[in-house]
Amino acid sequence: MFSKKKKKDKDLEQESTNQVNQDLIVHNMPSLKQLSGAFLSPNEAPASAAPTPAVGSKHKTAGLFIIIGGLVLISGLVFVIYYFMIAPLVHQTEPAETAPVTVAPVVSTPVATSTEDIAPVDLSAATSTVVSVATSTATTTGEELLNASGFKDSDNDGLNDEEELILGISSSSADSDGDTYSDAAELLSGYNPGGAGKISNNPNLLKYSNATFKYETLYPKDWQVKTINDGATAIFTAPDESLIQISVQDNPEKASILSWYEESFPNITVTYDKVRSTYSWEGIMGDTGLNFYLVGKDRSNIFVISYIPAAEGKIAYPNIFQMMINSLFLN
Repeated sequence: MFSKKKKKDKDLEQESTNQVNQDLIVHNMPSLKQLSGAFLSPNEAPASAAPTPAVGSKHKTAGLFIIIGGLVLISGLVFVIYYFMIAPLVHQTEPAETAPVTVAPVVSTPVATSTEDIAPVDLSAATSTVVSVATSTATTTGEELLNASGFKDSDNDGLNDEEELILGISSSSADSDGDTYSDAAELLSGYNPGGAGKISNNPNLLKYSNATFKYETLYPKDWQVKTINDGATAIFTAPDESLIQISVQDNPEKASILSWYEESFPNITVTYDKVRSTYSWEGIMGDTGLNFYLVGKDRSNIFVISYIPAAEGKIAYPNIFQMMINSLFLN
């Protein structure tokens, strides 16, 4: 009886021991080896445990690809923003590139109307329209200008009726003083078509003297005279409001009239045989026949004598213009 009870107690003790062992097996933390390669996060793994090399390498590679992809995406966005938004604004504000400009020599007298320039007009003196008469050579005579302008020449002596009225000679006789020389031939040669002696003897002409630039010339006594620019420009106004103007400018290079003309008007070819010379100057008639350019013996200044008609093609005083050129004298 006691042996059955002991045996029963022994069995109960053995059963209790087995139960404790099972509880220990269930509640103990399995080792990494027992997990057979299952993933453990760093928070789940014991302090002494480290992730396997294979798992860490995969995460590093994935992170590197993410970083590189992000950089590529950001670079692309920056390029798109610059190319389509910033670059156009920069180009709009940049100054346009300009080609170098060659500056031609400045000539103080001309105002371009054709291949040659015309001297400036003092608008306070007259309301004339600056025009030019087309001519073929630089040796245009008063008669050729007369034919181009169409003014009446009753006696066919080369001076129109308006010019003969100014000079006080006959418009019905080609030789007013009867000396066998035509009125136009005498006037352009420096002689008086209305009597004896030189043209300075004609009572209808006066002498203009410029003390500043030391020159003098003859002009019709009934024409108004005005000097501007401290004597550098003298303006003679005819009854029809056309002008004959004498202007003076520096000649710093002391160039001859031919050299100065070629440099000032490079598109016009003038040979030395077109140069006129007197005792005190040498000069060239311009391309239009309305400007005469000359220098004195010292070549310190350029003188420009210009005819500025009152209306286009109306050259009323071509021979008076020539007479003023021929009578100009530099002291």
